[in-house]
Amino acid sequence: MSKSDLEKKMQTFLGTLQEQKELGWESHFNEILDAFEDFLINRPEPPEEWKARLGANAKKFDYYQIVLPADFEDPYEEDLGNIHRLRAEFESVPVTMAIEHLLISRNYFIFENRHAEPIPAPRPLLMLESVDDEGSKIDWDCCITVFSDGSFYAYNIRNDQEEVLGEDIKLVLEDQMDVLSEMQLVIPVEGRDYGILRSE
Repeated sequence: MSKSDLEKKMQTFLGTLQEQKELGWESHFNEILDAFEDFLINRPEPPEEWKARLGANAKKFDYYQIVLPADFEDPYEEDLGNIHRLRAEFESVPVTMAIEHLLISRNYFIFENRHAEPIPAPRPLLMLESVDDEGSKIDWDCCITVFSDGSFYAYNIRNDQEEVLGEDIKLVLEDQMDVLSEMQLVIPVEGRDYGILRSE
């Protein structure tokens, strides 16, 4: 694909992104963090399925933990403290769809196991992943998910095993268009990639 073709694709996508941004979205950030805090403070009984799956080993595992984005997690702080830090971080700046999606998807068991009311995860605007094809220039596993506010989650785009949670996809498009153009489109599936998430 020529450079001009890549630039046209990028401009088309940025136009679509701008249209979607103008539609806005409803954030559930504080509801998500409230659910996490309630779970950690009240320590509800794990479901019988979880206990049965682990059997005698169940006591060796900590059921009461929350996975937060690494950028907002202090390894020396307990989960509740990190949740307070995350809440404070976004008191005066807008939260992104990518962060909300990551919070829900990495901790969906809290909602699935009925420790909190289900909260919908934002719908991706674009999902790409590497192609398992000998003819591809990209011979490593990578993926990127872009949301309609311009935020994104990417894994291993630079073949460095790094997870990146960002606020503005434009910089990635300009810097990594050659890689992105070699990836295949993934169609988001409700219940797996957005909406009320369910386990497979």
